[in-house]
Amino acid sequence: MKFIYYSIVLLFISSVAFGQEINVEETLANAKREVEKQNYDKALTLIEPLRAKFPQDEDIQTYTGRIYSWKKDYKTAIKILSPMTDRVNPNQEALQAIINVYFWTEQYEKCVVYCDKYLVLDPKSLEVLKIKATCLEKLNRDQEALELIEKSAYIDNSTQAFKGIRTLIGHKSKNAVSVSYLNVSTSEPGQSPFHYGYVEYSHKFNKSAIVGRANVGNVSNDTQALFEADFYQTFSNKSYLYANGGISTGETIFPVAKAGLEYYFKPHKKFDYSLGARFMHFESDDITLLTGQLAYTAGTYTVAYRPYYDTSNELFSHVLSLQKVNEEKESLIRFELQYGNVPYLYLYNNFTTPLKAYRAGIQYQHRLGESFFVRPIFLYEREEYIPGEYRNRFNVQLIVTKRF
Repeated sequence: MKFIYYSIVLLFISSVAFGQEINVEETLANAKREVEKQNYDKALTLIEPLRAKFPQDEDIQTYTGRIYSWKKDYKTAIKILSPMTDRVNPNQEALQAIINVYFWTEQYEKCVVYCDKYLVLDPKSLEVLKIKATCLEKLNRDQEALELIEKSAYIDNSTQAFKGIRTLIGHKSKNAVSVSYLNVSTSEPGQSPFHYGYVEYSHKFNKSAIVGRANVGNVSNDTQALFEADFYQTFSNKSYLYANGGISTGETIFPVAKAGLEYYFKPHKKFDYSLGARFMHFESDDITLLTGQLAYTAGTYTVAYRPYYDTSNELFSHVLSLQKVNEEKESLIRFELQYGNVPYLYLYNNFTTPLKAYRAGIQYQHRLGESFFVRPIFLYEREEYIPGEYRNRFNVQLIVTKRF
């Protein structure tokens, strides 16, 4: 009789325990469904009773901490996760959760500490290695970040996962040297090609940059030089000012003196706009260009319109461009359509006349390694060289840049 009684009691206890297990799994499943809907408060009302009933269940504790972090209640998330991460034998899942919390809250020093703890348990975790490298870059510990990236290459024989971080570090380079060559040739009818080239050096400061450039031009066996400087000043509201000035050794290929100023206003949502002017002084004429730009950016694409108005000769040109940028690879491709009277690249001489030109161009920038850039540019013009007569004009340019 006692055997039957104890058997019934044992069966009842087992049934209750089994029912509770089913209940736990069902509650967790419901909580996860609410999380997927971003109903974090409702998910917490479901999981908090489980957390209170099973305080030793670290899976429940960790998931609760994650929900609080997704809810952006980071203080509570850290309070829940810390006991599992700060002990001698930390919980790996809790470590991953608290790493995300400190990363999202931009507490990069602490994030690095917990990344190191996690990497003791799983030294091949690309996700955590990438977070650590990102934190080091944010802390301006760039050399440590690069060393970590190189050490991590053995995991999948690649540093592909770290390309974005390498790019960010590359952007911090203060110096760059560029060399360019531009060939301008014509056909039907043709004439001797024009040759232009420059060498420039640029240096970035915290909120400004300066560029020095030496230009050389050769037209009809005449060679002249132009020396100029650019200055960029950024402001706290994300606007910036561009200024340019230069003098030349001649008076036909390049202006005797030139100056420019353009203010780029604070971006408004997806729109950027600017207003500016260029001034060029020749021996027999002065030319003032009014210009500006309106650009709209959607994702990686930017559509921009820029007019040029020559106040002295009453000439007008319009430039419409479409550009696609890959920030990680630091590459771009740009298409341009132009129409008007203002010559390409402001290569004015004192023989400027109100003749029309239709232009279509393409340019592409490609990064080689981590610090070299190559940018080929091609622009085709249907140029009115005398009133009513047109010819083909080809502008081919190559720019090579070394960043350091």
